Order: sequence, then C-alpha cells, then structure tokens
Amino acid sequence: DLVLSEELIEKFKKDVKDPLFYRKLVSSIAPSIHGLAHIKEAILLQLVGGVPKQFKDGIRVRGDINILLVGDPGTGKSQLLKYAQRIAPRGLYTSGRGATAAGLTAAAVRDESGTFMLEAGALVLADKGLAAIDEFEKMREEDRVAIHEALEQQTCSIAKGGIVATLNARTAVLAAANPQLGRYDPNRSFYDNISLSSTILSRFDLYFVLRDVPNPSADEELVTHILAQHRYEEAVE
Repeated sequence: DLVLSEELIEKFKKDVKDPLFYRKLVSSIAPSIHGLAHIKEAILLQLVGGVPKQFKDGIRVRGDINILLVGDPGTGKSQLLKYAQRIAPRGLYTSGRGATAAGLTAAAVRDESGTFMLEAGALVLADKGLAAIDEFEKMREEDRVAIHEALEQQTCSIAKGGIVATLNARTAVLAAANPQLGRYDPNRSFYDNISLSSTILSRFDLYFVLRDVPNPSADEELVTHILAQHRYEEAVE
C-alpha cells in the first residue's frame, strides 16, 4: 500500500548508480553494532527475501532464507535479532525459553460456547515477514519438532478438536543459539558445539559462528566504537 512520490523514485534511481550503494545498505543494518559485516549482509538479503517457485507437479520451493547464529555470550546475537525484527514490515520476536509448539505454530482453543477455534502462533502471525527466535537451543525438543514443517514447507497443519486446517507461515526465520558448553569450542565440530538435531539444522540455509576471541587491536577498535556510541547518544529515560 506504499505510495512512492516522484522525488523518492528519482532518489532511488540516483542511489542505484552509486557503486558503493550495496555496501552502504549492508552498513545500515544495526550500525551501532561493530563489525559482523558478513552477518549483516545475510540479514539484509533475508529481509529483502527471495522468489518462491512452484513447479508444474505442484511442488513449492520457498524463497525465504532461514539463518542460525551460534556464538559466545555478549557477541550481539540478540541485538541483531531485535533490530531485524524491528525494521521488518511484519516482524515478531520471541525467546525459545518461553516458546511452545502451540505458541509458535497454531493452537485449537475452546471459546465461551465450548466450540474449538484456531489461534495463530508467532510463525503464522509473521506470514510474509520475519520471525526472530532467540535462545533457540532452550526450546524443548518436542516443540522444535513441531516447527519442522513451518521452516521448510512454510505451512502449519493442525488436527485437533474436529478442526483440520493448514495455515500459511511464509516467514523467514532468524534464530540465535548459545553453544552447548557456554562458549564455542573450536576443537569440536559445529554439531558437537550445539545441542540441536540434524533434522532441525537442515532447515537453516546459513549458519554463522560468533566467537569472542581475545585480540588487542580488534578489542581496541570495539572499545573505541562502544565509547563513541555512549558519548554521542542521548540517554533514554
């Protein structure tokens, strides 16, 4: 429903001729977070989205990108999730600690008259948008199994209380998880570092590992960036 003015259209045409325009777009993703350019680029592409395809035999291939961030505490995973959810046209944020299968997909509940009715969960409400799931590894295994269909087929099927329905969940999923032992161990494989099954990991298209490795020059740049942020930003009451 967005109406573009002639002035805005001309500005777009001018911007796309800038050879550094794509780099500027990447830098505009969570600019207060230092570095992580490759992850910001992936989130930018996730927000833009791909093109779903429907083959002649009826098989549908999703066009949305699912991203999983795995890393040490304090590396900015949650802030990236909240930023992406905030700027997405339709975005929802939830934490895996308090998320259930019904809360993420759909639930059949009784109304005042005693009849069952459907209530949409987070992935259904984020249809054609973005769903950010923090602390993904803290979800119960039976709850994670329930979202397999939503992550791949982008639908949520429910059969309960006389209701048999399939709801659309055409959403891109941006998830964050902590390593199994608290910090990522480079001497172990990716699968040994995270307590997630291969079936759920196969639903993600991109994995990123964020490590907090001591580095004097990189740490100095990070501290300078953080101090500059605090120095020039006004306090929020």
